[in-house]
Amino acid sequence: MSVRKTTTKAAKITAAADVMTTPAKTEEIKTEPVSAKKAPVKRAAAKKTATSTTKKVEVKEAVYIQFAGAEYNLDEIRANVKKAWMDETGKKESDIKDIQIYVKPEEHAAYYVVNQEVVEGGRKIDL
Repeated sequence: MSVRKTTTKAAKITAAADVMTTPAKTEEIKTEPVSAKKAPVKRAAAKKTATSTTKKVEVKEAVYIQFAGAEYNLDEIRANVKKAWMDETGKKESDIKDIQIYVKPEEHAAYYVVNQEVVEGGRKIDL
């Protein structure tokens, strides 16, 4: 491709055809050589963020044991075990690192071991 130039001669022809028009400005139109191609412009796709549109819903859970006409809530048993252990040892709840609870509904009792400290006869709470 070659470089085009508009001349004032074209502007005079336009002025002759229409008396009210002003002459056009001359400007150069630059073209690039064929060998220098521009890379196509890549546009980033709009990303949808899951966190902004959806809210994390916390699931409420409750586990019950039903046996021989009685019903026991495991959350209440866990809380009672922690309270009994704190009352028995005089330690804080933050001292609990490991807790194991064994529910025996036929005895209406729960046995527990806290921080792997085994006591002779075991620790027990009545349900």
